[in-house]
Formats: sequence, C-alpha cells, structure tokens
Amino acid sequence: MRQSEDQASAELAAALARRYTIERELGRGGMGIVYLARDVTLDRLVALKVLPAALAENPDTRERFLREARTAAHLSHPNIVPIYHAEEIGGHAFFAMALVEGESLAQRLNARGPLPAVEAVRYLKEVAWALAYAHARGVIHRDIKPENILIERGSGRALVTDFGIARDNRQQGLTLTGNVLGTVHYMSPEQAAGDFLDGRSDLYALGVVGYYILSGVFPFDSESASAILVAHVTKDAPPLCSIAPSVPQRLGAAIDRSLAKDPNDRFSVGEDFAEELDEALVAAKSEQIANEGASNMMLSERQAAVLWQRAAQLQADALRRLQSVSISDSLTSNTPTDNASVGLSSDGYRLHHVQQAAVEAGISEQFVALALAELPTEKSGELATFTGMSWQERRATRILGTRERSCAVTRVMAGPPHRVLQSLGLVLQQSPWELTLKDPVGGHPLDGGVLVFDLPGKSVGMGLAYNMSFTWLSLRHQLEAGQVHVTLKSATGPSPATEVTMYADLRPGVSRNVKAAVWTAGAVGAMGSGVGGVVGAALGAKLLLGVTALTVGVPLLGVGAATALIAFAGYRMSYRSAVRKAREEMGRALDAVASSLRSQSLFGSAPTARRPLVAPAQNDMTVISTIIS
Repeated sequence: MRQSEDQASAELAAALARRYTIERELGRGGMGIVYLARDVTLDRLVALKVLPAALAENPDTRERFLREARTAAHLSHPNIVPIYHAEEIGGHAFFAMALVEGESLAQRLNARGPLPAVEAVRYLKEVAWALAYAHARGVIHRDIKPENILIERGSGRALVTDFGIARDNRQQGLTLTGNVLGTVHYMSPEQAAGDFLDGRSDLYALGVVGYYILSGVFPFDSESASAILVAHVTKDAPPLCSIAPSVPQRLGAAIDRSLAKDPNDRFSVGEDFAEELDEALVAAKSEQIANEGASNMMLSERQAAVLWQRAAQLQADALRRLQSVSISDSLTSNTPTDNASVGLSSDGYRLHHVQQAAVEAGISEQFVALALAELPTEKSGELATFTGMSWQERRATRILGTRERSCAVTRVMAGPPHRVLQSLGLVLQQSPWELTLKDPVGGHPLDGGVLVFDLPGKSVGMGLAYNMSFTWLSLRHQLEAGQVHVTLKSATGPSPATEVTMYADLRPGVSRNVKAAVWTAGAVGAMGSGVGGVVGAALGAKLLLGVTALTVGVPLLGVGAATALIAFAGYRMSYRSAVRKAREEMGRALDAVASSLRSQSLFGSAPTARRPLVAPAQNDMTVISTIIS
C-alpha cells in the first residue's frame, strides 16, 4: 500500500514538474491529498490539493472538482484561502491555493480543548463574514467544519478553505466513509435529507462548529452516522448553556438560533450572524475580564521596574549565549517611566501597559513573559533583593566570573507544537525528572505563554541539602534554582518542527555562592597565613635571629594572600562548571522529550515510564534512584 502511494506521488511530481516542485505531503482526506509545493514560475510556496486517483477516474467527478475550484478562485476575501490555479495535467486534477502558516481549528481544539468565549467568537465571526461574502456570489461551501477553518499563525486570523469543492452529499451515498462520516456532525437538516441547499445550511454548520468549540461536545452524537443524520432532522439540540454553563447567555442563544430546524428560523445571512456574535462578544469580554485577574493584573512601580530589568537581562544573556553583540546597558537604565505611557493608576501599572512599554524599549515579548513568570510578589520579601543591586551585581560578576543570571537550552524537535507540548507534559513530570507543573504565565503555551515547573528536592544552601535530586544536582543544589520555564514556538523548515527552550533563573543562588566563595577564600587564606607565621617564628627562634623571622615569615605570610586568590579562582571555575553542567541536565531532559516524540511516531506510544525507587535515609536525606519498569 505504501509503495503504491509513493509511486503515485512520484508520478504526480513528474507530471507537475514544469509548474510545481512537490516538497512533502501536508495531509489527506476523502476529497483530496494536500502537498506542500513550490511554484516554479513565481518562486513561492503553495498548497496543492490533488483529487485522489480513485475519484479522478470518474470524468464527472474530475470535471466537477475543477469547475468548482475555478468558481471558488473568483472569491477574494480576507477570511477565505485564495485559489491561484486549477488544472488537469497528465490525468491529475489539482488546484493550487495559498499556503497558510498555522493550524486548523480542529488541531487547535485537539491540543487545547474547548476555547474561551472571546477567542471562539472571533473565529466564528470571521467565518460568518467569509460565508456572507461567498453566499452573495452564489457559492455554497457545504462542508463547514473545524478541519476546513485555518488559524493563521501570528495574526490569529481565521480563513475558510475548500470553498465550493467539498463533496456533494446529495449525489454521493453514505456508504462512502471517511469524508462523509467525518462531516455528518455538521450537516444541516436539509442537507441530511437531500433537499435544496442555500447559505443558511452553511450557517447551521457554523453553529455546530460554535457549539463544539465552546463545549467540547457535538449537539448530536452517536456511533452510527445514520443516527446522527436522523437527529439533525428530527431532534432539537440541547441549549448550549445547559451543556456549557460558563458560556455567556447571549452567545449561547445565538448558537442555539443557528441550529433551528427550519432555515427560516435561523439567521438569514452571514452578516446577521456575525453582528449578533459581535454583540455577544461584548458580553463575553466583560465576563471574561471579570473571571480572569491575570490579564488585568496590576503591578507596583517597583514590580514594573523589576520586570523590565529582568526581561532586558534575559535578552542580554540570550545574546551572549549566541556570541553576538551584547545588548546596550541603556536598555535597562532607560526603562520607561512615563506614567501616561504605561498606564499608571492609583493602584500601579496595568500589566499589558508594562509589557507594551518593554516591547517598545526593544525587549522581546518572549523575555517579558519569562520575566513575568519569575516576578516575585511584594509580600514575598524577595522584591527588594532584585532592585538597586548594581554594586552587588558587579561584585558577583567579579567573584563568579560571569554576568549571566539565567541558564537556557534549546532543542528543535520534529513535530507540531501541540504534539511536543503533550510529550513535555508526559516526560518531564515522570522520573527521573520529577518536575511539578505550575500554572502557565502569559497565556496558553501554544500562544507564547510560559510553562512553569518546580524543580524537585529542597536546598538550604552552602552545600547543605535534603530531599536531594541527583538528576538536577548542579541546577537545583549548587546553583539553587527553584524552577525551570519552558517556551515553545514553531520552527521553520520543510517538515513540522518546534523549537523548545528551557530556562532557569540563577539569581536566587548568586548571593549564597558569592558568600561561599568569600568564606572559602578567607578560610583558605587564613590557613595559609597561619602556617606562614608559625614557620617563620619557629625558624627565627631556632636561629635566634629576629631578622630571620622577618625575612622568612613575612614572605610566608604572603602565601595566605596567594592561597586566597587561588581559592577564589577555584570557586569561580567551580561555579562556571556548575552552570555548564546545569545546561547538560536541562539538555538531557529535552532530549528525553525528543526521544518520546520519536517513539510515538514510530511505535504509536511513548516509552515506558521510569518509576522512582525511594529509599529514605534517617531523617534529613532522601536518596533517589531509578529502575526500568
């Protein structure tokens, strides 16, 4: 089977070689296989949808495929994926459309579950606009579903694809599985009954999409496709708010109206549906803001300053790691302080104003989010430690030999972000990593938010520790980091890939490491000085020459100072070695995630988890080892 598919792909590539270069397959369904291709003439990437060979053998099906693709090519709307070209070459019927960098609404749902009301309404409203535009030009989609709604990365814009080229279910029997069985959940009563269709049928399907993305369930569901179709025709859907009580009432009522059995009881045109969704959005936003404190979070002036300084420091650390030009010190010193520009109120700064001001100062949003994840509270007592410490920072840099106050490791993993996110959760919370997940900061991790994990084990500093984690020996116990933060973003390339970066804040352990270095150097120096003094005095007494005591003892006393300097240098080397080993620990954790991804793609499941074997010692130490289960 695979060999025949490869042969068909090779034949297609050969037939289209003059116009398109096939790079890889993007996906397939009942009505076509989609490839990533490069337009040779215009030198741009496109998505090619090719009619499967089994369907292309039917001249009527092939002609309808091309005719409807050409009809859809006349649609030009910001929320419709444009079609560039439709043709038949060497028996292969295909059309070329714009390549949308992002994910389908179905993929988004699979990765995150039901969507917040504000986000869902935005997508539904944009799709309703696209449908209104198409319906006014006589084009009925007939297959509105999450798989045919794409979410563009970066802009977040919803685009409808496969316009006018979906299977005509009035002419195709339900015995053809795949696309039809995957679509019955969204069929309007008139489509299920094989009656005449108009634009209101698409609005019914869009209502089902809204029902599903807000609640996570279909209005009608069954293991039997026929039972679902019968329910669409004969049963009223349960009110959305009865299934998902958190959905705003007005929004739920709009979705319920779109699911009316009689087309005359639905919204007559897409504009009306979009307008009602817009009105519902106002209520949804008010409700969401009331329920979510994070987006309206207030920061004090000191917290805002710490956030800006830390974000700039994280960016500078990243630039140093890349061995490129370091960020100007003015980025931190010229922190925006204009109250009007950052939204200072009687309570402080609004978080989104602080974030905006940081970005305007040249600090990447990624590092602002990371700084927010690390931000101490006013009550924690840690905030003062991180402000007004310029001389302490210079002293720490001299003693420890590095300006970096963060540790980071990046891996590019094969697979889309939602799959990588699942593997991160599966692997990092198991032995031997044993990370504990906290609430993400800055939104969902797939939208640029930061995953926050507590490191295992507890440390009391100065080399003393209990509940020790040997997996994170350097990062947790020598550098005294308490958490790691993980970010994800899509990586460019010929195949889906995700760039994963793990960060750790090294600042909590800097002060104690500086004290340890000073104490070590002082102790070693005192020992050296003491030995020098004793030896000089003994020699002088033995020779009965005081001058000899001075000429011999004083140089030996200098041994103490030299020994202290050597101790400083040794501790500096030890600290920098710990930073290097911490990166290795973080790298091994990310490599384990990548290994899990490879295992899932090859075997369909992740490797068997390693279980911790805990052997308690007396009272103050827990030794953790692992066994392979």
